[in-house]
Amino acid sequence: MTIIIIRTILGASEKECRMYICLCNGYRDAEIREVAESGVRCVREVYLTLGNGPCCGTCLDCAQDIVDDVHGVASAAPAAEEPAGQDDEAPLMAAE
Repeated sequence: MTIIIIRTILGASEKECRMYICLCNGYRDAEIREVAESGVRCVREVYLTLGNGPCCGTCLDCAQDIVDDVHGVASAAPAAEEPAGQDDEAPLMAAE
């Protein structure tokens, strides 16, 4: 939100406001977006196209969001699944 406001206030073009997504490889959002616009949908393939695969992996979710945005895919947070056979309330046991 802050980036949008600053960009609007300062009138900076999109190319002037590039953000690093992958610090290990130095990949910026515009570079990831450009490769995704060429048709690549997998973030690992995007990284390999740019030169190196992911290193530590902390940027992959953010980079995948950019790729999904280019392709119009709604990104959804993974739903937490409860282990099978467990209820919300555990039965109380009497101490002997």
